[in-house]
This record gives sequence, structure tokens and C-alpha cells, in this order.
Amino acid sequence: MRFASAGLMSVLKPPQRLAVSRPGHVSVAAAIFWILRVSAAMNFIFHGFWGVLGRESWLRFFAFAGIGEEAAYPLMALIGAVEIAAGLVVLFMPVRFMPARAALLFMVIWGLWTAELRPLTGSAWWYFLESAGYYGPPLALLLWVGWGNSIKDWFRGVAAPALTQDKVEIIKWTLRLSIGAYLITHGAYGAIEGKLFLIGHFASVGLPGPLTDPETFLFATGVFEMALGALVLISPMRPILVFVLVWKVFTELLFVTSGLPAIEHAQTFHMLSTLERFGMFGAPAGLFILMAYRANPDRAETSPAFSGATAVSGR
Repeated sequence: MRFASAGLMSVLKPPQRLAVSRPGHVSVAAAIFWILRVSAAMNFIFHGFWGVLGRESWLRFFAFAGIGEEAAYPLMALIGAVEIAAGLVVLFMPVRFMPARAALLFMVIWGLWTAELRPLTGSAWWYFLESAGYYGPPLALLLWVGWGNSIKDWFRGVAAPALTQDKVEIIKWTLRLSIGAYLITHGAYGAIEGKLFLIGHFASVGLPGPLTDPETFLFATGVFEMALGALVLISPMRPILVFVLVWKVFTELLFVTSGLPAIEHAQTFHMLSTLERFGMFGAPAGLFILMAYRANPDRAETSPAFSGATAVSGR
């Protein structure tokens, strides 16, 4: 009864204010923890929706594994449900009973595998890197929370660990490589492959207008995006990261404004696809915050977990 009463009181008790001399450090840890969690969760939750709904374009991935159409759709639904569940676990990972590390490891492995399926089924090899926004945020989060001290730690909730300078650098480089990879390879769609539906994207907002012909504009924007990715890899200045965030939101919303590629219920389809790419928005936002942050070596800077949630700090 004493344990039950103590547990009830811990839930009802309002969260205490952290008495720290530099609360900005705590807010940085909280912001990065939320950004990485939301990015990974949104990626997998909305990607999982396509499995539940039965996305026809995925059939070629199952065919690669020798699975026919009749068996593919039920498997899609099952995989989609698992992805949604993993996303929800990571979103609420400070809660004690959430298998947080296990969900993050699944996200990284599954994200890498599904990205590799694209070149394995006929796409260019660099399509694997274009999916870096999908597996980059969960990888950064897993490297931050660490591997735990026992198998049990893989099946427990995790609060934000100390944001030491070593962890800051690991997160920064993971996000930096992720952003650079998906910008350079996405730019190759226009500069190398010349994907025609991208011309329709820009035309939906009046670009390029009378400035130049659409093919030249597509090539130029592709080269520009590749250069932008290289700049992030070389020197990720904060104004550049703000521009990257705005640019990615803009270019992803062009799917919605244009309705291209043309399919049934195109606007709804592309809006869900835009939300599925949330990691491409979260990565520059998180890196922007960290580029101006330096951890205090004399203080373990952490972020509070959810009120009433018992969580295990990573090491």
C-alpha cells in the first residue's frame, strides 16, 4: 500500500521547477529531445499509414522478396501497424513502460532497409541517401540516449540524458550528414535525372515565369540544392540552416499545390506524404539550435520527463 500511495502521489504531484542557474541549457536539451522525437515519430506514423492503407507502389518491394500481391497487402498492413506503434512509443518514450531503445533501434534498421530497397528495385544507388531524413533523426536520438546498462533498459522509457559536449557533437554530425545527404541527392532529381513532374511543382506557384525555360530552371535549382547540401556538410552556419528549413517546407508543399505526380485524391495523398517527411524539417531545426550551444562541463544538463512519468536516463 505504501508503494501504491507513493506512486499515486508522484502522479498527482505537480512537476517541480528545476533550480538551475542557467535554465537555457535545460531548455536546449528539452527542445532537442522533442524535435528528434517528433521528427522520428511523424516519419514512422505517417509512413505506417501507407502500409495500413495498402500503397500500390510498395508492391515492387515485396516482389523483390518473392512475395506476391495477394500476400503483400496483409503484410503491408501489419508492417504499417508496427511502424505506427514504433512512432507512438518514441513520441511518448519518457513513460516508464515504453520500450524506447528497442523502438529506436527498429526505426534505424528498418529505415536503412527500406531506403536500400529503392536502389535494389531499380532506382539509382543514391536514392538510399535521399531517405536520410527518414533514418537520421532516430539514429541521432539513439546515439544520444545510449545503449543502456542491461537488456531491460531496451524495454523501458527513457528521459532526456545529459546533454554533454560529446553528445552534442554526435547529434550535430548525425544531423549534418543527414541534411547534406538528402539535399544533395534530392538536388540530383533535377540536375541529373531531370524529373519532369518537378517542373509542374514549380509551375504551380508561377515559377520560373518569364525568367528562363522550365528545363533550365529545374537544372539550376537542382545544382543549387546540391550546393546547399555541400555547404551544410562543410560549414553549417545558422542562417543557412534557417534557409534549408524554409526551402524544404516550400519544396515539399509543392507536391500539394501541384497535385503531382497525378494520382487519385492527389492533394490528400501528398499532404500525408509531406508530413511523412517531417524528419527533413526537424533535422535543420535541431542543428540550428545546437550550432549555438556549448554544454557546461560542470553541470549535467537534462530535460524533465513528462509529469508523472517514471523514466530511465540513458548513459
